[in-house]
Amino acid sequence: MAGLVVLVAILLSNAATPEARVLLVRFAVVTIFAGVVTSAAVWIWLDTHIARPLDKLARYGLAAAHGDRPVGEPVPTASHLGLAGPAVAALSFSLQAAKSGRDEAVGGAIARAERQTARLETVLHDLREGIVICTRDHFVLFYNPRAAEILKAIGPLGLRRPIFDLLSADPVGHSLVRLEKRFREKRHLTHPDGVSLSFAALCTDSRTTVEAMMTLVRHGDLLEGYILSFSDETEILAASAEAERQLIALAVKIREEAASLHLVADLLDRVDGLPSPGPALIETMVASVADLAVSADALDRLAMDHLARAWPMGAIAAATLFDLVIERARMDQPVAVAADPRTLILCDSAAIATLLARLSEWLARRGGQALFLACVPEAEMGFVDLAFTGDEIRIRDLSAFLDKALDHDLGPVTARDVLARHATDIWPERLADGGQRLRMPLEMRDASRVRALPIHWPERRPSYDFDLFDDRLPDDLAATPLDRLTAVVFDTETTGLEPSRGDRMVSISGVRLVNGRIIAAEVFNTFVNPERPIPPASTLIHGITDAMVADAPPAVDVVRRFRDFARDAVLVAHNAPFDMRFLVLAGEMADIGFTNPVLDTVLLAAHLHGTEGALTLDRLAETYGVDLPEESRHTAYGDAMATAAVFTCMLKPLAAAGVVTLEQAIRASEAQSALRRRQSGY
Repeated sequence: MAGLVVLVAILLSNAATPEARVLLVRFAVVTIFAGVVTSAAVWIWLDTHIARPLDKLARYGLAAAHGDRPVGEPVPTASHLGLAGPAVAALSFSLQAAKSGRDEAVGGAIARAERQTARLETVLHDLREGIVICTRDHFVLFYNPRAAEILKAIGPLGLRRPIFDLLSADPVGHSLVRLEKRFREKRHLTHPDGVSLSFAALCTDSRTTVEAMMTLVRHGDLLEGYILSFSDETEILAASAEAERQLIALAVKIREEAASLHLVADLLDRVDGLPSPGPALIETMVASVADLAVSADALDRLAMDHLARAWPMGAIAAATLFDLVIERARMDQPVAVAADPRTLILCDSAAIATLLARLSEWLARRGGQALFLACVPEAEMGFVDLAFTGDEIRIRDLSAFLDKALDHDLGPVTARDVLARHATDIWPERLADGGQRLRMPLEMRDASRVRALPIHWPERRPSYDFDLFDDRLPDDLAATPLDRLTAVVFDTETTGLEPSRGDRMVSISGVRLVNGRIIAAEVFNTFVNPERPIPPASTLIHGITDAMVADAPPAVDVVRRFRDFARDAVLVAHNAPFDMRFLVLAGEMADIGFTNPVLDTVLLAAHLHGTEGALTLDRLAETYGVDLPEESRHTAYGDAMATAAVFTCMLKPLAAAGVVTLEQAIRASEAQSALRRRQSGY
């Protein structure tokens, strides 16, 4: 346009006549007007057919990307943009479909989580025991209604409140220290109670007593807190204790009356000048008095034993008990200790530790020096000795101490009550070197004689699957999908490879699978006594010796238990024919049979991967990324767990290959077995 104006100006300057200049001006005006109109028309067309549709498509795409587009909104028309409109529409609808699928999956997961949460809350609500979960700092992070009901008369039970507002600190803290020590030293791996411990605790009202079970909460090697499950045993324990006290008092009274009668009979027989009742009568009186004394002693022992059984007891290492005594003894004077690490003491460890700590404090206040705690095991019973130097302890002074309350956290419990719970006593003795000791008998065990488990047992973990509430399996087991089966994956270790030549099982292990999940807490794991020597060559493979199976049950007992463990389950093994030969042979010896369907992971792997490559358990574990620790390799437990992991990893590839149900898996296995038989014949 500017060029046209310049051109007109030049022409005007060169025009010879006025008429020519007028014509040029008119031409310029018309041309400029036409240019302006044309430009406006082009701009309007571009805005209408290009710019605005592009803007609408962009806004549509942004709305679709961010989820703001109403469902069913049509794609803006953009006929002059070629494939841009259809492309944005396709991308939009693909994105919307993906988002719908995601939202549906998330919604389903949320609904499932809400159902499981509701069911878990219902289960916890209906439990008759109180459940409280605490941090390591003893703050409550979970409780069920029953716990609140039990403790409501003592104080408020609430989140982020310290449990010590309701339960006395000493027994709870004592139990936590014991469990943490057991866990740090890895004794929980072979301890029959794992990371759990029973104890009795007095509440802060000094009246209510609960019997509790503490279990550690762990995340790997990190201890995060503990679970307390408890019930109110106040009335039961109080009534039991009162009954025992009355029985003991009655026994003492009977014993005293018997002693009096015995003295009278003796006087009648000895005093001169009194009418003689006759030798026969005297003999009868003495015999009756003796029988009465024996009955009193039996009554006394019965009462003491009953009281001991009514109170929670557990085995504690003597060294651990002495460490706890030193920790809670409130004095500056040191206490030396001597305890065989193999010695276990059966007792209420919190009460005994408190008793020994208070005894140590009492002796120190009386001027006792060189305090020394020692454990002297003798067969099933032994002695805990507290030795010292200083003034002689009189029976009267010791008796006065025993009648005093021990500690607020134990409630109105005296040292004598603690002794009665353990059916024991304590007395002073003078030593040859001039010192003294207080001696207390307690039941003891030699830990070295308690056979440790050389097979690693799994950590105890909670097991749940609330989806089983909605589970409806097909009536025909063959039609059941593999990922919904109940299966037992098992493995055996043997003396050799030929059961027909006398080889037998030396161990067997199995783990249950439910709905495609390994239930690590449901494990069958035992040695088997083969009733024949284990060849050294076999021991080199699995590490099991004759000594390790010497006390194990025979195969006939083991297979009966295994049959019950695997009842109504599909059996799964790696190279199943080998393990089944030994299992069936043992079953025939026990007069039982195994009719369970059997799947072989070797044949299933051959269906997936062909037969050219290796199908060993090690190779399949490597293929599916299954951890196979060297220390558990060639153990029945380790191989069973590895096979279970491999089998669960194979479920999706099998489904993709058309093997979905048990029947299809059996057919695929049979086809591979037939192929192998044909190949072996070439």
